[in-house]
Amino acid sequence: MADLHLYPIFERFPSVAKLGVDVLPADKFPRLMAWMSALQKQDCVRKCWLSTPLHDHYIAGYKIGNADCDVELDEETIAMQNSVT
Repeated sequence: MADLHLYPIFERFPSVAKLGVDVLPADKFPRLMAWMSALQKQDCVRKCWLSTPLHDHYIAGYKIGNADCDVELDEETIAMQNSVT
């Protein structure tokens, strides 16, 4: 269960690397890369996984002061959430 809680943090690292901070060089952490690969094969991770391009989009918006926090949501879901709040 702890793996599933930690995975989203590691999921963001490829986007962070594009900012010039190579947090986890794959060649130095082969066991961690194997762990990430194994988790990516789990159905529960695949259902909520966000791609590197989506993380890139968020970071680009954040850098200019316009972070798109709902980047992964479709328009119907966004409208529904806005009507609740």
